[in-house]
Amino acid sequence: MRKYLFSMKFIITLSLSVFCCFCTIAQEKEAPERSLLEAPEDWRKELLQLPLGFAPELNYKGIEDVRFSKGWGNKDSEEFFTYTFAWYLDIDPELSSEKLNKELKIYFDGLMNAIGQGRNIPKEKITPTQASLIDDSKSNSFKGEVKIFDVFFTQEVITLNVKVSTSYCKPAKKHIAYFEFSPQGFDHKLWDTMNKIRIPCN
Repeated sequence: MRKYLFSMKFIITLSLSVFCCFCTIAQEKEAPERSLLEAPEDWRKELLQLPLGFAPELNYKGIEDVRFSKGWGNKDSEEFFTYTFAWYLDIDPELSSEKLNKELKIYFDGLMNAIGQGRNIPKEKITPTQASLIDDSKSNSFKGEVKIFDVFFTQEVITLNVKVSTSYCKPAKKHIAYFEFSPQGFDHKLWDTMNKIRIPCN
């Protein structure tokens, strides 16, 4: 029993350490206190200032609101690596499929290389990101997949299905880009949960 409790404590500590590592490497400035997305209560959250420390080439100014599914850090969970984030920007990012493919590569290459460096993973071992999204002009959204090297858990290339949608909040005068990621197929119930996450406009 004592061995089991020790194992559980170790797993919980490791998961929290990995999550905190993700958050710390992303954030160099003090983040705002108010949450912006309305997501399930058991999804962990983090608010970051843009531009991000690991991807300064993405020269946006604003806030990134990140939400991690309950099973994000458990590779045996159906929620593994499922998370979302929204960018709240003062200017229109003018996203296109071509621009998104470039910016998602910058985002994940920067993140994985930064985390990998902290874990002494040689940079040459980290496979560069490949993003392939297409646009849906009818719904003002984008859909596709991103292949990333997972330095957090598996140290292997994994494929994340991704959706990106954009909107404008007139009362706040903010442009919003909402990103959804999961290894699960688009027909999985997790996407219903992510699609129900609200983005209040006030």
